[in-house]
Amino acid sequence: MLKLQVEGNANQVQPFLLDLDRRSDLVVKKYENFIADLQPEDKVSVTCYVDRSPNPRRRMRIAQLLCQDGVEIQIPLIDVIEADMMNGIRLITGRSYDIFADKKKRAI
Repeated sequence: MLKLQVEGNANQVQPFLLDLDRRSDLVVKKYENFIADLQPEDKVSVTCYVDRSPNPRRRMRIAQLLCQDGVEIQIPLIDVIEADMMNGIRLITGRSYDIFADKKKRAI
């Protein structure tokens, strides 16, 4: 288990902690010194106890895309990170491998 000390302005620390919680390969066990209802410029110091996920399935998620014609596409991804962008756009990133791909057939 890792002990992580995060210090800075509340408007920087809170988004960082949210991103830490979204990581599928990490499990945040406990927060210490976390205070809700902070002002953006308040200085804050938070101690987190973080561990790697013992369950490899937790690292994998299925991204589902729904096409306009009703077809659903499912893409298995490892280490997925999601972010809500502006105007209702959601960014999903992760890794995907094709174990059956043939390197010899790859276009240059």
